[in-house]
Order: sequence, then structure tokens, then C-alpha cells
Amino acid sequence: MSEGASTRVAVQRIRLELLLQKTGPVRILSPIPFATPLAVVFYLKWASVLALVWLGLFYAVVAVTYLRRRTLQARGPLPDHELPDILRGRVRDILLLGAMWGLAPWMLSAHRSTDDIVLISIFIMGAISLGSAIVSTHRQTIAAFSLPAGAGMVSACFWHGGLVGWVLAGCMALFLVMTLKWTFQQADLLEQSLTVRFEKEDLARRLEQQVELVENANREKSRFLASASHDLRQPLHAISLFTSVLERSRLDPDSAQTVTRLSHSVRLLNQSLDTMLDISRLDAGAVQPSVEAVGVHGLFLSLSHTFAGSAQERELQIRFRAPGELAVMSDAQLLTRLLGNLIDNAIKYTRSGGVLIAARTGAPAARAGWVCFEVIDTGIGIAREHQVRVFDEFFQLDNPQRDRAAGLGIGLSIVKRLSSLLEHPIELSSTPARGTRFRVWVRQAVEGTPALAGPAPADPVVSEGRLPRHVLIVDDERVGREALSLLLSSCGCTVHGASDLPQARQLLEANPIEAVVSDDRLPGDSNGLAFLLALRDSAPHLRTLLVTGETAPQRISEIKASGVPFLHKPVVAQQLLNALSGRPSA
Repeated sequence: MSEGASTRVAVQRIRLELLLQKTGPVRILSPIPFATPLAVVFYLKWASVLALVWLGLFYAVVAVTYLRRRTLQARGPLPDHELPDILRGRVRDILLLGAMWGLAPWMLSAHRSTDDIVLISIFIMGAISLGSAIVSTHRQTIAAFSLPAGAGMVSACFWHGGLVGWVLAGCMALFLVMTLKWTFQQADLLEQSLTVRFEKEDLARRLEQQVELVENANREKSRFLASASHDLRQPLHAISLFTSVLERSRLDPDSAQTVTRLSHSVRLLNQSLDTMLDISRLDAGAVQPSVEAVGVHGLFLSLSHTFAGSAQERELQIRFRAPGELAVMSDAQLLTRLLGNLIDNAIKYTRSGGVLIAARTGAPAARAGWVCFEVIDTGIGIAREHQVRVFDEFFQLDNPQRDRAAGLGIGLSIVKRLSSLLEHPIELSSTPARGTRFRVWVRQAVEGTPALAGPAPADPVVSEGRLPRHVLIVDDERVGREALSLLLSSCGCTVHGASDLPQARQLLEANPIEAVVSDDRLPGDSNGLAFLLALRDSAPHLRTLLVTGETAPQRISEIKASGVPFLHKPVVAQQLLNALSGRPSA
């Protein structure tokens, strides 16, 4: 059934139910106390048997209508396909009642005298007023009662003749027309109100379905990204470690250059996967800001070191400007990431000219008590119709071929999430072919608050002498296990490899293990995280490190909450060595 047909059936059902409520069995019997004395009075006055005949017919019609209504009431819920037939049956019963009131002036002989015609006119007008109000749910029911009742009275008044009769006929006709018009309007208004109600309910229901579909699609997208990312990280993890081993080997110049290029390609692919991981971590709530005073000068110095090279490669100018000893309240690492994504985006989409990064205080660039960071470029610009969509995942401008050099189209979606997380409002203004300006507002630190110089420096290269001598690697992927074993062996570690937890427990009992590196997904019912948590309780002297390719938001949150040091695949060799030396860099 179509949506329009469904609405019509629902409206028809409600209108019919209202009609049945108003014309219940008890109410059907209510005209009898009015009809009975009226018939008796006219019988006594004119001694006409027709008055008694009319009363008998009136009783018979009321009795038949009453029995039909009781039968209908006993049936219970009404099927949709029977609604039109039931309505037609009620219209016939109402028509009979209206016809009986229409016959009253004639069969009671009221047309014989002026007093009688006036008296019965009052009765009929009351019956029409009350009856039409009761059956005002449908035009058919209104007409079925009012027209025969009114037509009988108008004809009797006209037949009576004379000034009084004709005036009464005209007044009755006018009364009938006005009553029909008013009650028809009530019926139409009821139908319109019910139609609007059900259309709104249908719209709300469809909107709820669409929201559910979007939420399901978003969950499926997250699940797909998590699964695809995990499956891609497994071989990339091994490639990254093998490449690190090659970089540490003595190679001829040509081979060394090839390895360097391979390492660069691996890093680019790793950056793409890390970007998708950032989305999952932010959506999972696994990233919690640590707000403190951050020095803008140190922040800009760090960003300059990061992006000066890429700007120079594109022959672009890049400038940083900030007044005096300015400090803001934010998370240094996350603010660096937010501004860094904006700068990286500006560099990618600027072909000539440059990029300006400025921090401003005071009007008009900033609000009182806030610092306004601006990232301004002379790039391709963004048309107005695209300015909202640029914050969507995987949306890119001027990159129909999905050129990897232009990124994945995720950078600004991360900016949007970080802006919300840090409560740093962001604003975009742009003109196509002239450039783009992003503004980020950050609360200014109170003067005198000790400020960090900027993001924490990268971990230094660890001395191989600080690495544990015996390391247990638990990973069901043979290639990944061999790659990690080869890297640690090249650093002087004695490596023991296990493909499952029973084998790992045997190696722990038989060897002087000092550190355990475990994958999260392992054969059997348990997993690497549960295994390392158990080790932390039973053997707290052991160094533990979880290596995982998981990107599912819920799983990331669980790992983060456990407190176990962890690294994401593909693992950078130096990060792994730092973590095993006692400085985890998850």
C-alpha cells in the first residue's frame, strides 16, 4: 500500500470510529423521549391514526438501527477493507432516521394549522441541529440526516401556505443551507486535521528510518574501515620492520637508495592508515585533551620545522607571525595537529604565492579573552556551495583522479573533530581562485601562567644496551613474527617466538624472558590484551607491549583504558625500540 493510500485509510478509520462513538446504542435511543409525546399530542388533537403509524415506524427504524449498531459493536476491531461498506451501512441507517423526521409534519397532520406547523418546526430544527452535529464526521452522514428532515419540513410549511407558512418555509430552507454549510466545514476540517496528523506521523516515522539507516551506514563504515585497516596493517607491519632491518644493514649505494625509497613509500602508506586511525580514535573518545598553557612562539617554531621543507619543495613562501610572549589554553599536541592539518591542506592546494599562519588578539580578528589563529593561503579557494562539505570525510576539491599527493580528504574532518573536542571554534571564508582563510579561536592564557614551549620533542634514539636481553614475541602471523624477530635480533636481543598463548606460556616457563610483545588478535578465546593484563598481575617485573592493527572505536577505548603500553601497526622501528627500553610512545 502506498503512503498516500495508507494515510487515507487511517483517516477514514478515525472518522468512522468517531462516528460510531457519537452514534452508540444508547444515543440511538435518545430521540424516543422526544418523538413519543409529540406523536401523542397530535393524535389527541386530530384523532389521526397516521400519528400512531408514524410513531410505530419511528420505533421500528430506531430498533433496527439499534440492533445493527450493537452487532457492529460486538464485532470488535474493523478490518481496513470493510470500512467503506460499514460507512455506507451507517449512512443508510441515518438516512432512515432523517426520513422519519421529514415525514413527521405530514403524518402528524401538523400542516393543518399555523400553531401546529410552528410547533413542529421547532422540533425539526432542534432535531436537525443536534443530529447534524452528532454525525458531523462525514458529509454523507450530515446530508443523509439533514436533507430529508429539512425537505419534509420545508415542503409542509410551503403546503400550509399563507404568510406564516411561506415565511417558515423560507426560514427553514435558509436554516437548512446554513446548517449544511457549517457542518460540512466541520467535516472537512476534521479530515484535513487528521490528514495532516498522519502525514506528520508518517514523515516522523520515515525520518526515524532514515536516521537509523544513516546510523547503520556509519557503523558499517566504521566496521569496514576497522577491518580493512587491520588487514592492510598486517602485511605493512612486516614490510616496515623488514625495511628497518635493511636500513640498518651495510648496503652498496644503489641498494641503500632503493631501500630509502621503499622506506619513504612505506611511511606514506603508514600516514594514510594513521589518518584513518585518528578518525576512529576521535570517534571512540579515546583521545582526551590535557589543557594547559601553551606558548604560541614554541608552537609556531615546531610547526615551522615541520612544514618549511614541504613549502620549499613547492616553491611557496610560509610565514608565521605572533605578538610577543603569547600563550593559549589548549592541549599542545592536539592543537599542533589541528593547525598542522590546516597548514598541510593549505600547502597542498596552493600552486603559487604562499601561506601565512598568524596569531592575533583583540578586535576585529579575535574576541575578548581569545586568541585567533589564522591560516591564510593564496590557493585555489573553495566555492560557497562546497564550504560545508570540505569538513566531510574523503571529500576533495580539484582532485577527480584522487591523486595521493593531495591526501585522502580526511584532514579537515579531523580538524572538525579536534575543534569540537578542544572547544576551539573554527570559521572558514574563501574565494575561488584567490585563496582561503581558516580561523581557529583559542582561549588566551592568564598572564603569568607558566606555558609550555610547544609539543613535546620526539623520543631520542635509544641505546641498544638498554633493550631487554630476552624478548618473547606472540603473534599468529608468521611473517610479522619473523620481521619483528629479525629487527630485535639485529639489535642484540635473544628472541623467542610463539604463535599462540599455550606456546607462549611454555616459553615463559623455560626461558629468562624480560619483555613480552604480543599481537592483540590471537587464536582461541583469549586475546593479547587479556594475556598481557594477566602477566602484569602475575609477573609485574616483565615489560609488556601490545602491538595491534585494531581501529574499531570500542576496541581502541578498551585498550586505552587498560593502561597497557601499545603501538599501532605498522610499527615504526624506533618507536618499538623506545617502548621496549622503557619509554612507550603509544
